[in-house]
Amino acid sequence: MNTDKNNIDDNFGKEDIIEESLNEKTNIKPEIIDVADVKDINTEQPKENLEDIERKKAEIKALIAKEKEEKKQESKKKRKKAAKVMLKSTAVASCCLFLGVGIGAGAIISKNFISKKEQSNFKFDVTDLSQASVEDNIILTSNSASSIFKEVGDSVVNISTKVSGGFFSSQLQDLGSGSGIIYKVGGDKVYILTNNHVIEGASAVTISVTGNEQVDASLVGTDPSSDLAVLSVSKQDMHKAGIQSITVAKFADSDTVEVGDFVFPIGNALGRGKTMTQGMISAQNKQINIDGKNLTVIQTDAAINPGNSGGALMNTDGEVVGINTAKLSSSAIEGIGYAIPSNIATDIADQIINNGYVERPYFGIMGKTITENTKRIYGLNTGGVIVVEVEQGSNAEKAGLRPGDIITNFKGEKIKTVEDLSVAINKCKPNDTVSFDIIREGNKPMTLNVTLTPSNTSF
Repeated sequence: MNTDKNNIDDNFGKEDIIEESLNEKTNIKPEIIDVADVKDINTEQPKENLEDIERKKAEIKALIAKEKEEKKQESKKKRKKAAKVMLKSTAVASCCLFLGVGIGAGAIISKNFISKKEQSNFKFDVTDLSQASVEDNIILTSNSASSIFKEVGDSVVNISTKVSGGFFSSQLQDLGSGSGIIYKVGGDKVYILTNNHVIEGASAVTISVTGNEQVDASLVGTDPSSDLAVLSVSKQDMHKAGIQSITVAKFADSDTVEVGDFVFPIGNALGRGKTMTQGMISAQNKQINIDGKNLTVIQTDAAINPGNSGGALMNTDGEVVGINTAKLSSSAIEGIGYAIPSNIATDIADQIINNGYVERPYFGIMGKTITENTKRIYGLNTGGVIVVEVEQGSNAEKAGLRPGDIITNFKGEKIKTVEDLSVAINKCKPNDTVSFDIIREGNKPMTLNVTLTPSNTSF
């Protein structure tokens, strides 16, 4: 009703304007006329003049009506145009609203997916989310750090080692502690993968799943070159100790991990029971040398403490991507830990279980990296590995290699350091025949061929 009244008032105002406009156009100026004057006009003016005036009045009225109709139509057009603009604006606003909701929902789902794959302990309030988002959050929660520990924590065991001591070595004394991973079950045997340095030198080894029991373990085999070893325990002994359910760890393809992936080390930290920390992968296929062993490792910034060695480096799906092995420690270093990639560990574990040892290609030399200082001392102008000693009777000797020769290339791979040479050799298989380039007497390039013998001894 208010709208109609406003339209009416507006129309009245518009009619006044139209009439003024028409008066200006026709030069007719309204005057205040007395009724008597009108009579005088009627009586005194000729008939044709009165008819002419009436005709002009009719024309003016028709013109006024026409102008009013035109204004009315123009007003309708404006209203229609305004309505169209309003409809378009509403449509645009609706699209923006739906687009915003879509982007928001997509962001929530994307956030859940990223959280599931990369930061599994991320949680958020679901009170204002749709049912779909709530379901996504349930998936996220089921893969959170705490649930990973609950689901796969029992696949990691505590390892305690003892060594003979006292008079006549009649007593067993604590040697150390570490961690292991339940790798597989075969018949009555439960196989446990760990680091070689965890059990090295031990006279007796026991494992515990909950920390409340101790089950005797036997050594299946070791591979010092990779710092890996395999133990076995009796399934029957585990049942007697109260462990009725045995959780075998799931191993992921370590070649698929990427820098930035979140990981969770689980192990017997400081020998005080299982703990879990969190971090991310800092580097892949890192080459390091520990106690003379050249290892290919995954680098992580997650806290790896003494006792974590041999434990599992888990991904957000609760799968093992690495075996925790070592960490760098000093006042100037923070957050550098290393793990043996799962692909390397499982290959070696299978060889130990099947054969009792790991066959490796053996070259038979001792070498040293040529540094800038070495170049200056010996007047060398090339890099590589200088041969310090050739083992007598080895295939390297049979190939014609001599002390003082500089190895610059091995099976097509450029050699700059001893680590490069070790990696290149370990990529080969026992009994492979390969060619390698050397420089003899400082200036004579040569190519030799060697057959790598199978051995369980590292280069």
